Amino acid sequence: MQRWSGLGKAALVTLLLGLLLPAAGVGLALYLKPHVYTLGAGDMSPTYRPGQRITTFAVAPQDVRRGDAVVFSYATDSGDPNRTHFKRVIALGGDHVSQCGDQPVQLNGAPLDEPYLRGGTPNGFRCFDVTVPAGRMFVLGDHRANSVDSRQWDSVPLGTVSGRDSRGSAALVTVGALFLAGLPFLPVSLLLALLARRRRRTAPAAAPTGGYPAWVLDRTP
Repeated sequence: MQRWSGLGKAALVTLLLGLLLPAAGVGLALYLKPHVYTLGAGDMSPTYRPGQRITTFAVAPQDVRRGDAVVFSYATDSGDPNRTHFKRVIALGGDHVSQCGDQPVQLNGAPLDEPYLRGGTPNGFRCFDVTVPAGRMFVLGDHRANSVDSRQWDSVPLGTVSGRDSRGSAALVTVGALFLAGLPFLPVSLLLALLARRRRRTAPAAAPTGGYPAWVLDRTP
């Protein structure tokens, strides 16, 4: 009987793990507020293609980092304050960023390594020399010759960011890991439950006592 109970408990524990781990993944995904964004022009190629659909996660202004590819709303010449853009964060508040022509972007006095650039060249078409104010970000498109960005707009408030590309993020890896970790527990739980049921059916029946306590039977001549 004890062995059956052990199998039954193991089946219950593995079932709970199989359900709770994916549920935790769903909860984390909802907390991150995923949003599917369809890219427009090719200003972020070749890393991102025109028309490509990407998933972004919500990000707090203080968590935006240099190198992030972010979605934000910013009024440009069209005057629409809700117009969304997708650009790469080059510099943050307090940073000094500059470039002229096809020279590398200089960030705080050092050349910025940008392996994502189209053709490996900055493709700058105008000079800029900016110290980014606090609470703002300087953004550029990866395809510099085909992008309208902070070179024309100036820096952008961090509070306008609505999402960050989820590719390669630790949060996305965690969500996937929780789902994958929970899946193997479900068939294991089913197998343990079947074994417990089989043992319960094949276990020998207890010897009849005729209603007498065991200590009485032990003393019967």
